[in-house]
Amino acid sequence: MIGWFDGGAGASGDMMLGALIGAGVPLEVIAAAVDSLNLGIGLRVEEVQRASLGATRIHVEVPETTIVRHLPDVLDLFAGLDPAVRATATAVFERLAAAEAAVHRMPIDQVHFHEVGALDSIADVVGAAAGFAHLDLDRVWCSSLSLGSGSTRGAHGPMPIPAPAVLELLAGDIPVQAGPAPFESTTPTGAAILVTTVDRWGPMPSMKINAVGKGAGARDSDEVANLLRLVVGTESY
Repeated sequence: MIGWFDGGAGASGDMMLGALIGAGVPLEVIAAAVDSLNLGIGLRVEEVQRASLGATRIHVEVPETTIVRHLPDVLDLFAGLDPAVRATATAVFERLAAAEAAVHRMPIDQVHFHEVGALDSIADVVGAAAGFAHLDLDRVWCSSLSLGSGSTRGAHGPMPIPAPAVLELLAGDIPVQAGPAPFESTTPTGAAILVTTVDRWGPMPSMKINAVGKGAGARDSDEVANLLRLVVGTESY
């Protein structure tokens, strides 16, 4: 079995979870992995439309907290996960922390993950890792990835789009573009999950399609069908 992500509208953690569930991963598989962390995080599924196309929107519901975690703290949370899930989640967070460390020019262990945003990312990463383990794909492909444009405001002030951490994560041979949407299309969490799990980047390979999952982004945009699609099937020659 292989999977191909259509990243023409970008990727975020919640879009990834929606695409995995739409492609056949039971919500219970993802929720069980997230619940095992005992952080009080809940997942809610909503069926929505993006540019009139039906899609799966995942809402990650997190409690209020003032805890600031560093990379070792986050990795300690993963100790009780299934080994395959733990390996993927660890690799994703290590990439994410390394990118943030490079952007802010600090040692990796000093990178801190802020409060609610950190819980949201933890849920996205662990849930995605559980989803990939369930599908057990032989290879994962992804198209050129749209990153977005414009600016946003982060915890420390204004931030250009694409986010600096996204550019750091995707540096190298990965095909990227601004894309049609004038907002953040790919988040650091979405980029880190893809960089960790994708084997090859490019157009859809020759395949026989078994399932298609569509994970919805938060916005229903006039510029793009705001979906991350996952096509799962068998490779054909």
